[in-house]
Amino acid sequence: MQELKKIIIFSMPFLKRRMPLILAGLISGFLFGAFNGAYLFILKAAIDNFSAPATHQQVISSTEKIAKKHFYQKVMEQLGRWLPKANEPLDWKRICGGILILPLIAIFRGLLRLLNSYFMTLAAAKIVADLQSAILSKLHSLSMDFFHKSTTGDLAIRILNDTKAFYDSVSVLFTDVAKDPITIIAILFSCALIDWRLTIVAILLVPGCIVPAITLAKKAREASMGIISYSVAQSNLLFESLSGIQVIKAFCLEKKNVETFRHQANELAKHAAKMSIAGTMVSPMIDVVASFALSLLILCVIWQNISIANMAAIANGAILFFAPIKRLADANVKIQEGAFSAKRLTDLLDTPSTVQEKPDAKAIKTFKKQIEFQNVTFNYGHETVIKNLSFIIPKGKKMGIAGRSGAGKTTLTSLLFRFYDPVSGSILIDGEDLRDLKIEDLRNMFSLVSQDVVIFNRSIAENIAVGKAGASREEIEQAAKQAGAHEFIEKLPQGYDTIIGERGVKLSGGQRQRLSIARAFIRNSPILILDEATSSLDSHSESVVQQAIYQLEKGRTVLIIAHRLSTLADCDEILVLDKGEIVQRGNFGELLAQEGLFRSMALHQGIATTLEGVAS
Repeated sequence: MQELKKIIIFSMPFLKRRMPLILAGLISGFLFGAFNGAYLFILKAAIDNFSAPATHQQVISSTEKIAKKHFYQKVMEQLGRWLPKANEPLDWKRICGGILILPLIAIFRGLLRLLNSYFMTLAAAKIVADLQSAILSKLHSLSMDFFHKSTTGDLAIRILNDTKAFYDSVSVLFTDVAKDPITIIAILFSCALIDWRLTIVAILLVPGCIVPAITLAKKAREASMGIISYSVAQSNLLFESLSGIQVIKAFCLEKKNVETFRHQANELAKHAAKMSIAGTMVSPMIDVVASFALSLLILCVIWQNISIANMAAIANGAILFFAPIKRLADANVKIQEGAFSAKRLTDLLDTPSTVQEKPDAKAIKTFKKQIEFQNVTFNYGHETVIKNLSFIIPKGKKMGIAGRSGAGKTTLTSLLFRFYDPVSGSILIDGEDLRDLKIEDLRNMFSLVSQDVVIFNRSIAENIAVGKAGASREEIEQAAKQAGAHEFIEKLPQGYDTIIGERGVKLSGGQRQRLSIARAFIRNSPILILDEATSSLDSHSESVVQQAIYQLEKGRTVLIIAHRLSTLADCDEILVLDKGEIVQRGNFGELLAQEGLFRSMALHQGIATTLEGVAS
């Protein structure tokens, strides 16, 4: 019951949107249950009509002890007029009733069950679709630190497998749990009116169904936890194998990876088998209890001298009674599995974002004056990567950031885009703290070209259009020409409509980088950030890409983060970082002439001796 409550509470925000479907399903389920009770009355009336009149009267008088005599007699009399009767001639009414009443009841029951299943299944599917969209939206809203702590496999399992398990539990919740209790009540009510003694016998055996159902549901929950745990591990390994296939082949890790995957698959199979056994055992155990019930009913019929009509009606009632109990027991297993998945999904949806937009955040559409860092400090966990940093980038200027790996250079980009917030200090644009601005407006101020070019498995045109929603074909082609990409795009099989593969595997590094530059052109933001934009390219590709970058820089405020110092030669000012602090600042020539970290790095790159003339 506790797990059912968890499912309902978790579903509540999504249930409200689909309430018309749910109400339609509940109404059809209620009517389905009522028709099950009506079926038993008609069956009893039909058999009674073949009994001797004295027996019929005897049956009615025994029933009057617990039923409202007037109501019961009227119902049975009305049904009797439409059914064939022993020792009486057949008229058109009895012929039609005898042929049609039971089939019509069966048709209505089937139709109502179909409607209930349709409405409830559709509602469950739409609720899960809403849930999956809400999860993806939540993931997009979370800060970058969440993704650094999470694995791709775990997130994929939550979006796909956990929502699937939740769908299964919601589906049985709506179709079986919502309908079958009504069916059970209607059948018990009808059976009690027909013969209360036999009804009590059936009810006394219900605990024999409930106890094993609860026990097996607990085992199913334990198995479900194991399934999810190994599914996550297996999914992580699969993602790593596919994304790192080159390294795996280079280090001959294929055998080790396959062995690990096989072990995880075997453990997953064991837990899946346990889950299957827990689910499968429910039905046989309830069948055994139902068999006991029928055996006891036969003994009671003989012992109490109960009429054949009552016995037949109650026996059919027992069959109809135990069928929904069996479904509810099976549903309990699904609900246990779904409850664990619901908890994992709840944990995700309740995860707070460390970067949040204020309700009264200000809009920003233009960049007028400067970017300013005021005593900014930032930590990754317990490690301080930026310490008390202060500097200004005036509009229209080009600022360079240099330093060894791990000095905190790329962190500046993350702080500007507000992927993270500083631990202390402030970052201002035109005097406004980034935390006071609308996040979308803020990020629209920037265009980013980095060494890690993200290419989607879409067409060339769609990849360029990532930079601007609703970009026209003319704008896309113009951006490609400005980035120096138009020529190689035209040579592709379908030109701009060519699908370039996941991560752009069909393109060279220089071609991917030019697409990234085309995105920046089409975005046309006032501030350009170049984060090691040419560090992974060969000298020829770097030369081509650098020409495109020069065109992109015109008329923009530029922040260049570079390990390759030659790309900073024409910066108005360069900041040299070491362990998150500014240790030097000046233009290229000034820094090259000074003893310090910048000159040391230049010597290691073989450019200090050739460019010393610039310093003089």
